[in-house]
Amino acid sequence: MHMPARSTDVIETSGQEQPFLAERNRLAAGFFRATFYKEWIKLRLYWTLLLLGSTGYAAYLCLWLRYLHQFNDAVSVWGAWIFKGFLFFAPFSYVPLVVGVTLGAIQFLPETLNKRIRLALHLPLGENRIISYHLLSGLLGLAVALFPATALFVVTGLVYFPAEFQRNLLLTLAPWILAGFAGYLLTAALLLENAWRYRVFYLLLSGAALRLFFLGEFYDVYQRALAGFAVWTAALFLLPLLSSYRFRKGLA
Repeated sequence: MHMPARSTDVIETSGQEQPFLAERNRLAAGFFRATFYKEWIKLRLYWTLLLLGSTGYAAYLCLWLRYLHQFNDAVSVWGAWIFKGFLFFAPFSYVPLVVGVTLGAIQFLPETLNKRIRLALHLPLGENRIISYHLLSGLLGLAVALFPATALFVVTGLVYFPAEFQRNLLLTLAPWILAGFAGYLLTAALLLENAWRYRVFYLLLSGAALRLFFLGEFYDVYQRALAGFAVWTAALFLLPLLSSYRFRKGLA
């Protein structure tokens, strides 16, 4: 007659699983560090150029605002901001998108052209975790590349505008920054995809969706929609995972 498992058996089994899970988590953490280091070695030159380019352009726009203040009184500049929607950082709008797409292309194009990513997808950790580590490395690098420019705009705004301007500045910058992350994830999904019909779909999705991030021509335009844009951008993280699955399976 079959005897029911004792509670002590369950405790012993779970106790045996704990060292296994701890070892697995340790190996996963080690692999993430190794992946991040590998991506840093591969991307450091291009990442540095993107960082210097975005920061240099932001510094130029800040110096241009300083020039305007030298030849115009502060009230005139503030009036242009309040009544005409003058945004000294408006020319920066497409820079995060360019940085995100460029970083995604540099990171994943060599891997897919040479089929090197296929070797990583067959590691025991699983394709989702492998690609997630690559994506997290790229997203972290993108965030660091865009942070100095954002900080420059905030500091310049504090110097030349009243404190109320800072909220408008951040709410206006946020969709452009999100567009950079969305462009990176869509580029990764496009390059990892194995089927041309899905690539065409991703291209159409990219063109239609990313355009929505740049429709505002005044400050605070995206105030109510910003949360939805952030959720949509976060959801794009799933697309490269789906593409990598199809890439490993060779689905067309």
